[in-house]
Amino acid sequence: MATTYELKIYGKVQHVGFRNRIEDIGRGLGINGIVYNYKDETVRILANFNSEKKKRLFKEVIKELEEDDNLISIDKIEERELKSYIEFPKGINRISADDLIELNKKLDEGVKYIKMIFGVLDDVKKGQDTIIRGQEEMKEILKEIRDELRNKN
Repeated sequence: MATTYELKIYGKVQHVGFRNRIEDIGRGLGINGIVYNYKDETVRILANFNSEKKKRLFKEVIKELEEDDNLISIDKIEERELKSYIEFPKGINRISADDLIELNKKLDEGVKYIKMIFGVLDDVKKGQDTIIRGQEEMKEILKEIRDELRNKN
């Protein structure tokens, strides 16, 4: 029989698409449970594991998410075995306390990242402008050299 565990994931894991990724991983590995945001900014997973190996694999794949998605940052994963078994529907399913509040938080988070992208783009444009100015200067120097070479002939 499977054992039910609670996993607490700490880091930048709320409002970045993390729970959706957990659902996908859980379904892919045949793990049943639930995933939800908790008020302390962790994501909690209650899940059943048939073996220690599958639980370890699940946690390893979760840790690799931050390598694939730079919005996700995992500081640590704590696990606790529950004293009772909970039967869950098939797969890992997301629980949402208030869909409208969740949506608003995600939109706020999205706006923050869009602003960050525009800031990076401004820096890139400044760098490009510097490169273009340098190219123009080089072009003028090359023209002077060309003219000097023509005058010597």
